[in-house]
Amino acid sequence: MTVVVALLTIATGLSAAHGAVDTGVIRLAEPTSPPDAESALRQDLDPLADARRGFDVRAFDSRLESLWFQRKAYQTQGREQDADHQAELIRDFVAEEGVRRLEVPAGALVLEARAWMGEGNYDKALAALALAESIDPGRPQIAVARAHVLWASKAGIVASGTELLRAIRGTATHAVRDLSVLHRSAVVAVAAFALAIGLFSFFMVLRHQVALRHDVEEWFVAGGGETWAKAGGWAVLLFPFVIWIGAGWAAMWGIVATFRYMRRGERVLAMTLLAAATLLVPAYRFGVGLFGLAADPTVRTTIAAANGGYDPDRIVKLRELVDAHPDDPMYRFLLAGLYKNGRYFEEAFEEYKRVLQASPSTYQARINLGNIYFLLGQYGEAISNYRKALEIRPDAALAYYDMYLAQSDSFKLKEAAESLSRAKELDPARTNRLLTLGSRDGGGPKVVDAVIDFESIWRATLEGRHLRDWLDGAPSERGWSSAFRGAGNPLTVLAALSLLACGFLALAFRGRAPATRCVRCGRPFCTMCRSGRDGHEYCTQCVHLFVLGDGLAPETKSSKLYEVERHEAWQRRGRRLAAVIVPGASHLLSGRAWIGCTLVTLWLLALIGGFPQVLAPFERLFGTGFQAAALRPGPLPDAFGFDATVLLAVPLALVVWIAGNLGLRGARRA
Repeated sequence: MTVVVALLTIATGLSAAHGAVDTGVIRLAEPTSPPDAESALRQDLDPLADARRGFDVRAFDSRLESLWFQRKAYQTQGREQDADHQAELIRDFVAEEGVRRLEVPAGALVLEARAWMGEGNYDKALAALALAESIDPGRPQIAVARAHVLWASKAGIVASGTELLRAIRGTATHAVRDLSVLHRSAVVAVAAFALAIGLFSFFMVLRHQVALRHDVEEWFVAGGGETWAKAGGWAVLLFPFVIWIGAGWAAMWGIVATFRYMRRGERVLAMTLLAAATLLVPAYRFGVGLFGLAADPTVRTTIAAANGGYDPDRIVKLRELVDAHPDDPMYRFLLAGLYKNGRYFEEAFEEYKRVLQASPSTYQARINLGNIYFLLGQYGEAISNYRKALEIRPDAALAYYDMYLAQSDSFKLKEAAESLSRAKELDPARTNRLLTLGSRDGGGPKVVDAVIDFESIWRATLEGRHLRDWLDGAPSERGWSSAFRGAGNPLTVLAALSLLACGFLALAFRGRAPATRCVRCGRPFCTMCRSGRDGHEYCTQCVHLFVLGDGLAPETKSSKLYEVERHEAWQRRGRRLAAVIVPGASHLLSGRAWIGCTLVTLWLLALIGGFPQVLAPFERLFGTGFQAAALRPGPLPDAFGFDATVLLAVPLALVVWIAGNLGLRGARRA
């Protein structure tokens, strides 16, 4: 009895301190009219409800700024001992507050270290990096900066090399942990594949253009246009550039124009590439969305807040987003969720109320407010908030489910049964799953918060929308079909038409052999200019010289042998040069299409991934605005940057280059 009286006395005292009169039951006052922005509610919370004061970001920032600028002032005055003491105070304060990672101050210290290194003061540079390491541990950028300082100070190759190896290890660890390399590779792969299609078309044109022009010239001659024969052949080959209407489709035209002259393997590969090209734009959108999940600090913070528990680090980062986007209720909604996960109910309550002030249609905030009342045992207020959520969103199964629990605990069993039945009608699978998840004392179900899911974050990032759209009262779109909208884009339509054109050519010219090039001298010929008894891939002169052996006139033979030698020399030099620049080009030029295209794609993947600036000329030429050089996820500032993708790109490029050029040597020996 004494304990009960004491508890009632405490509760009454807390109520009186805020000017409210109660009988020991905690009440979070629900205003009858929408409050203005300055009337932030502060409620009396019973210690038995485990309500605590949360992490005060503004007080933390204020104290940190004070220590920071005092340190800078001491450095300016030359009081190094006092500056070092302030650095120790910063370390102790951050550790005491439980904040493990401060990326922005650490980045500022990296810039400070670079400035000291430029002045030749290596001790101060190392001190700045040591402080940066203590407030942002494991940051690879710091190890790279320290390696530069040690090398510049002539500390030795061992010391600087050790730091560089540490940076490489840390970079690889971070890349695996946050999947940044994988996410960036999705965008790079799309760009590499698009360029691979273009290079495949280019090398097919180089390989078959002589035969193509020969057929066109023969067609002009047969029609009486011998004067225009050669010009007509070149005009057909360079048709996209002749009319100059969307010359970017030249790659598709090259594949279609040379399709009839390709071997069977080349044709299969060409149709495969065209079919894949129809998906390039959806794949690009997919890759950009995937890259955004890893590269955008805002998205990373949003994901961490949406899927993680209470943590001072998350509070600091999310508070920065709240201050940077005061008109966006989404970030404040996530901040409230972090406070609630830490059982800081007063802060959570205030943030949810601010969300409702900014966006009254946010039914999710109403559900979560009801859950706070539920956890405090105020079932009537909880049910009231659930009903308000249902007024905004009548098909909110979660509101019915949470209301069912509140009505059950307040012994409104008939109403509880109706709420549960309604929840099962709206979303039976989820309701049954929630009922089986026992997490309260005794194993019973608990109220569940409305939280933003990963799919919603992904879809918003992919479609370039604001996450605040998730907070409206309209039903959310289900499925992944929204990621593949825009199938009517010009590239998809053009690739599909090119694919149909290739099929049409295969049927229209079935049974009619196209022109080809002599494998010895390179001269083109067709059925109209070669004897019917010649069944080899040789022109008539080469058949007599190398197959029949019946001889030619001495002058003709000498001229032919010179022609053969010159053709083979140019072929050999051209393939060698092409393989040096683009490994796999030699395979494409010699008819080994699949392995050649694979090597070309891998080479482009490594080249663009490690050195995306190589795409700049193509971006300016086609006006794509792709800006691949900006695809470098990492901490800011970019001083002493170390790209994890280079760790994979350089070895891959080396292996592909060796494979492409060793294959060329083998082909020449054969």
